[in-house]
Amino acid sequence: MPTKYDKSAIQTLKPTIWVGKLGVTPEVTGEIRAQLEVREMIKIKWLKNAPMDPLTVVDGTGGVVVTTRGRTMVIAKKRG
Repeated sequence: MPTKYDKSAIQTLKPTIWVGKLGVTPEVTGEIRAQLEVREMIKIKWLKNAPMDPLTVVDGTGGVVVTTRGRTMVIAKKRG
């Protein structure tokens, strides 16, 4: 479920994780978890030939989906 965040912060955010042709692997999930410990929000991009499922990304990372657009998504730390 998308939550409200500052739109300008989302737009200026640079992708820090790229999902390749193998999709969301345990290594990618671990990197997302590590980055969410340091940052409030992270942006993830998928390659054109990569399988994309935003719900798979959020499972086990401690994050929530802020927005998805095309092959890009932003997730943030869970609040509270």
